[in-house]
Amino acid sequence: MYFTRKLNQDFSITGFIPAIICLSIGALIWIFIGARAGLLAVSVFFVLYAGFSFWIYIRTRNISYLAASLWQLLFGFYLATRPRYLFIPMINSKITALITVFLLASTVWLFYLVFSKRAKWKGREVFELASISTEPLPDGFTERPRPVGRTDYSRGELIGFARFLSSNLIAMPYFEENRIVFVPVKMDDEFGYMFTPEKFRQNRSWIAFDFVGNVTVNISKKDYFGYKEELSFDQLCENLGKLFIGFMGYYRKGEADRIVYKLNELGLGLTY
Repeated sequence: MYFTRKLNQDFSITGFIPAIICLSIGALIWIFIGARAGLLAVSVFFVLYAGFSFWIYIRTRNISYLAASLWQLLFGFYLATRPRYLFIPMINSKITALITVFLLASTVWLFYLVFSKRAKWKGREVFELASISTEPLPDGFTERPRPVGRTDYSRGELIGFARFLSSNLIAMPYFEENRIVFVPVKMDDEFGYMFTPEKFRQNRSWIAFDFVGNVTVNISKKDYFGYKEELSFDQLCENLGKLFIGFMGYYRKGEADRIVYKLNELGLGLTY
């Protein structure tokens, strides 16, 4: 799908920072203390990081984080069971070989999920789609929520829709007394959401579906000025609301996969 990108370019390596830090520390330990200690440090880090990835999976139910957790755990054990630097006693060659096989299989699985964009936080795609038919308009920003319409759904459908958007990293749901608020999360913002979700939602764009069918949109100043040029604020809000109303329509018809296809069709990169 060809379209003119309206968001400013943004390249993120946030997701790689923990691994870069770990490998750097491991290399320093290897150089100044020894190979065994350096390998042990990296092994322990990956085992601990597997727990963190599994926690993200529990929060989002995104399968790529389960795959990442499994790979990190297996890689940690793989390093710890190298014959030359064996840290776990009583490990025979068959178990070491089995760990290697599972590690290779999990590597293939993880690469598939990454390159099929299952691991990508899709907030950027959301804002690009909302802007496609939005006209430029200087001084258009107004810091206020805007009602954008109504649509039909049951309470159960709305909750299921929230789970779908979360598991596909499209928008993170915040459950309130009479509505569910969806906050799109871009790549590079995921750790802010994971560690401080309540603080994260402040001054962020959101789309709210209440339990009687009303849809309200708020576009934050940060996201609005993330576009290359100022756009019609009211039109952008309306388009963002219509986008999510359309997503709900797909979900209710059992065509939720079309939501993911529509976002991936934009052809944005894996890390932005």
